[in-house]
Amino acid sequence: MTKIKICGITSREDIELINEFLPEYAGFVMFYPKSKRNISAETAVSLLSALDKRIKAVAVTVSPDEKQVAEIASCGFDLVQIHGTLTDEALNNSSIPILRAVNVKSCESKYDFPEHKNIIGYVFDAASPGSGKTFDWELLGNIPRDSRLFMLAGGLNSENVLQAIERVNPDIVDVSSGVENDCGKGKSRAKVERFISLVRGKQPKK
Repeated sequence: MTKIKICGITSREDIELINEFLPEYAGFVMFYPKSKRNISAETAVSLLSALDKRIKAVAVTVSPDEKQVAEIASCGFDLVQIHGTLTDEALNNSSIPILRAVNVKSCESKYDFPEHKNIIGYVFDAASPGSGKTFDWELLGNIPRDSRLFMLAGGLNSENVLQAIERVNPDIVDVSSGVENDCGKGKSRAKVERFISLVRGKQPKK
């Protein structure tokens, strides 16, 4: 069964919602002040203390240095999802597994999939991560599939997630803006419930 990651968690209210519906993964943006969903290390520690232990906590960050990756691990995260540049130091010295993010741009784009014990999977996202926009899923047709996790992100919501699963067959679907309140702040209970129910096959798409 396809697993679910709800990303962009910022508050205790979000945590309560996540704990109720129990997606397999919860994502928290760190060390990226350009994002409205960015949280501090102190906030992360507080939120993780309230997160159901059955849910894996993922720190989502952009081009972190080795010190930042170490701080993420010290906060209690299970995984770190790295967009942008991944330095050798951060890769080799991370004490928690890495999800390497790939921004899919065109069929001509070339992607590097290094074999490294610390990389347990890849996140395929739109060219502008966090934009709420999808990309052409056909561009993933030639991506090699192996034992590492294959996560699909980028503009997913209740209207397109079943089509995405059918066409891409990812291990995990990753949603953020697609389950936010209409004001763009905080997660919507109705949207989270519907997204998770659709992915888990508990109700038909309307």
